[in-house]
Amino acid sequence: MKGYKIIIFVLLATVFTACQAAKQTMSPTETMKALNEAFKTKDVETIKKLVSKGTLDLLNKAAKDQNTTVDELLKKDDGSPFQELPETRNEKISGDAATIEVKNNATNDWETMPFVKEDGVWKIALDKFMEDVMKRMSGEMNKTPAASPLSNTDNVTKTPESNSAVNK
Repeated sequence: MKGYKIIIFVLLATVFTACQAAKQTMSPTETMKALNEAFKTKDVETIKKLVSKGTLDLLNKAAKDQNTTVDELLKKDDGSPFQELPETRNEKISGDAATIEVKNNATNDWETMPFVKEDGVWKIALDKFMEDVMKRMSGEMNKTPAASPLSNTDNVTKTPESNSAVNK
């Protein structure tokens, strides 16, 4: 009988610990706030923990291209997207993916910021964000501009002076 009590105790302790860990997991919005704080304090280790593996790969490539380290790249002030916490809205979670709408203060547009859950933690996926931006830019460049009504020669009304068949 004593053996069952130990097993039940271990199972309850495991469930309790799992529930506590689940409660401590930050939401995507909380992750964004923590990332903002980490950028402000230049806490490189925390930044690395809050970005996705794909984002770290992107940062490694950028650091290599700039002949520097990821740590040095993250410490730079120039152009960091998280120096100021943007206005956010509409957090949506679907399985291990999430999005938050983030206001772009330069354009006043709302952009969708993707998050992924890796190892049970919500992480910002700047690599996916950049892929989306590149796809949008590529799509806009491939659009053929609408024909201007002024450039359509099929609909030009001819005056009698320009239409020799009418003058004959």
